[in-house]
Amino acid sequence: MSAGSRKGVLVFGLILIAIGLVFLLANWIPNISPGQLIVRYWPLLPMLIGIRKLYGYAAWKEDAAAPEAPAGRSLRRRPSLLGGLLWLALGVLFLLRNLGIGPDLWVLAGRYWPILLILLGLGKVVDYYRQKEGISAKFGEVFGLLLVFIIGLAISRIPNSALRDIFMSPIHIGGADVNLGTSYGYTQESSYPLSPGLMVRVENTNGQVSVTPGIDGEIRVRLRKVVFENEEVRAKEIAGEIQILGGEEGKAEATAFVLRTNRDELSAKGYRFNTDMDIFVPKQVRLEINNSFGGVNVSNLDCQLKAQTSHQPLEVHDCSGGFILENRYGVSRLSNLTGNLSVVARRGRVTVDEVKGNVEVREDGSPVVVSNVEGTLLVQNTDGGSIVVDHITQLVTIEAPGTQVTVSNLEDGVRISSSHRRVEVTDVKAGVVLSSGYATAVLKKIQGNVDIKSNSDRITLEEIGGYIIASAQGSSVRANSVAGPVEITTTLKDVVVKDFSKGCRVTNENGDVTLSALPLGKEDITVKNRNGDITLFLPPDAAFQMEATARNGRISSDFRGLEVAPEESESPTLKSAVKTGGPKITLETDYSDIRIRTREVESAATRNR
Repeated sequence: MSAGSRKGVLVFGLILIAIGLVFLLANWIPNISPGQLIVRYWPLLPMLIGIRKLYGYAAWKEDAAAPEAPAGRSLRRRPSLLGGLLWLALGVLFLLRNLGIGPDLWVLAGRYWPILLILLGLGKVVDYYRQKEGISAKFGEVFGLLLVFIIGLAISRIPNSALRDIFMSPIHIGGADVNLGTSYGYTQESSYPLSPGLMVRVENTNGQVSVTPGIDGEIRVRLRKVVFENEEVRAKEIAGEIQILGGEEGKAEATAFVLRTNRDELSAKGYRFNTDMDIFVPKQVRLEINNSFGGVNVSNLDCQLKAQTSHQPLEVHDCSGGFILENRYGVSRLSNLTGNLSVVARRGRVTVDEVKGNVEVREDGSPVVVSNVEGTLLVQNTDGGSIVVDHITQLVTIEAPGTQVTVSNLEDGVRISSSHRRVEVTDVKAGVVLSSGYATAVLKKIQGNVDIKSNSDRITLEEIGGYIIASAQGSSVRANSVAGPVEITTTLKDVVVKDFSKGCRVTNENGDVTLSALPLGKEDITVKNRNGDITLFLPPDAAFQMEATARNGRISSDFRGLEVAPEESESPTLKSAVKTGGPKITLETDYSDIRIRTREVESAATRNR
C-alpha cells in the first residue's frame, strides 16, 4: 500500500471515530443534537483537507531521481499550495457562516470568483519560468478551467436570482417544511382601510399566501414569521426587523393597494426566514398575487384574480369572476369556479374541476386533468406529460406533442394534435379532428364526423356516426361500424373497414385492404392499391356493378355470374353487373390479388377463429 493510500485510510478512520463519539455523547448529554452538530461543524472536514495539503507542501522534499524519471526529475509531485489554501478558505468561510458571523457566501462567490482564474493563471506563469522543460497544458487542466468558468458564471447569477432562495430555504415535503437548522415562529397582525375600486396586490417570497373574505372597506393581515436560526434570542431580533408594508400606490392617483414585507431591505443581511400571510379582503375585489417559493390559496371570493407563484401549490376554489394564474414547479388545484380561467404551468400537475366558463391550460411536462367544464377548453402540453379530459360542454382543443391524451364524455367536438403517445377518445356527441404522428389512436362512439391527418400511426375507429376522412402515410387504419362515407389514403400498412353502408374510397400502397359492407346504398366503392391484396365482403343479395383489375395478380369471386374466365393475361379484368346493378364498385391493384367474398364467408371465418 502506498503512503498516500495509508494516509487516506487514517483520515477515513478518524472521521468515523468523530461521528461515532458525537452520537455516543448524545445518549448521555441531552443538550447535544448530533444532527445540529454535524450540520454546523461539517466545514471542519474541508479545513482538515486544506491543512493536510499545506503541511505536505511545506514538508515536501524532492527525492533522488528514479531511473525512469525524465531528466533526473522525481516521479513524486509536490502538493498544490493553491489547492490547500482553497480547501482551507472554503472550510473557514462555511464554518463562520454556520456560526452566524460570516459573510453571505453566494454574494461573495458571485462577486469574486474570477480571482480563482487569476490565481490559476499565475500558477501556470510561475511554473513556466521555474521549469524550463516538461511544461504543457494537459487536457484535464483545460477541462477543469472550462468547468470553473461555467460554474463561476452560474454562481454570479445566484445572489440576485431565485436559485439563492432554493438553496437557502427549507425543503417542503408533503406539505411540511423540513430544514437542517432550528426555526422559530412569530406572529404580527395589521389592518388597513381600503378605498372602493382599488385593486389589491400582494407581493411575497418564501412563504404562503392565503386570501379569504373579510370586512368591506378593510384589509386585515396576519403575518407569520418563521426565522431559521440556531439561537432563539437572535431569531427574535431578526423577527423584530421583519415588517408588513401596506399602502396605496399610483402616479396621479392611487390605482392599487400593495401589501408586502420588507424582505428586499433585509436581503443584504443574509437572514433566512419565511413570511406566511393570511389576508382578509372584501368579498368583491380585484386581486393580484405575486409569490415565489410559497403556496397560494384563494377561496370564497367574487374577484378578478391574477396570481403567480412557484415551487408550491396554487389553489383557487369556490370563487367567481375571472382567473389568470401561473405556477412553476408546483401543483395547481382549481375547483368550483365561475368565470373564464387561464392557467400557465411548468412541471407541475394541474387539476381543474367544476368550472362554469371557458378554460385554457398551458403546461409543460406534467399531467393535466380537466373535468366538468361548462364552456370551451384549450389544453397545451408537451414533453411527456399526460392529459385527461372528461365532461366538457363545448369545443375542446388539445395540442399535445409527446403527450398521452384521454378524452371522454364531450357534448361538442374535439380537435387534437398529438404525437408519439397514445390518444383515446370516447363518447363524443360531435366530430373529431385528429392530427398525429408515431402514435396509437383509438376513437370510439363518435356521433359526428372524423377527420384525421396521420403519419406512422395505428388508428382504430369504432362506432362512428358520421363520415371518416383519413389522410395518412405509413399508418394502419381499422374502422368498424361507420354510418357515413369513408375516405382513407395511406401507405405501407393495412386498411380494414367493417360494417359501412355509405360510399367507401381507399387508396393504399404496400399494404392490404379489407372491406366489409352492409346493405349497399347508392354510393360507389373505390379501392386503388399497389403491392397489396384487396378483399371485399358484400351481402349475398347485393346488387352492384363491378369493375376489377389485378395487374400481375389474380381475381376470385364467390358471386354467381361474377367469375373471371381462365386466360393467359397477366392482368385479369372483371367487368360485370350483379342482379339489377347498383352502385359502382371499382377495385384496382398491382402485383397482388383481388378477392370478392360474401359476408356469410366472413362470418364463418370469424366464428372459426
